[in-house]
Amino acid sequence: MLLSRSCEYALQALLYIAAVPTGKYILTREIAEKRGLSYHFLGKILQGLVKNRLLSSQKGPGGGFMLAKPANEITLLEVIHAIEAPDFLDGCVLGLPRCDSTSPCPVHEQWAETKEKIHQMFADRTVAQLLNVAKQRNYDLSI
Repeated sequence: MLLSRSCEYALQALLYIAAVPTGKYILTREIAEKRGLSYHFLGKILQGLVKNRLLSSQKGPGGGFMLAKPANEITLLEVIHAIEAPDFLDGCVLGLPRCDSTSPCPVHEQWAETKEKIHQMFADRTVAQLLNVAKQRNYDLSI
């Protein structure tokens, strides 16, 4: 697993919200039930996405969460940075405490190449692109 459970929840929630008509607020409970996610855990994650301006929220009747900007402007890297530390890929892939270019672990060079590709993939992909591919593949987003 490369991404934390928090990131997985965030991405699943954003995909769910992006799939509904623009301008409609979605309740945390609806996302949690439809995607089989923990309601309380998801609620905290959604608040983090609001804080990072990826979602907007409204309280009261008719309230909930909606995208704060178009899905084609939200990159996966933005989502990951909203949930994880921006340096989430920087640690040693083997978990060794002293691993850098002067004291590399046995897979340091290979990991450097791989993490650059992963970083670029997250930077180049948007929520809208993921949603489009999911729809093309008839992936059930449970909407």
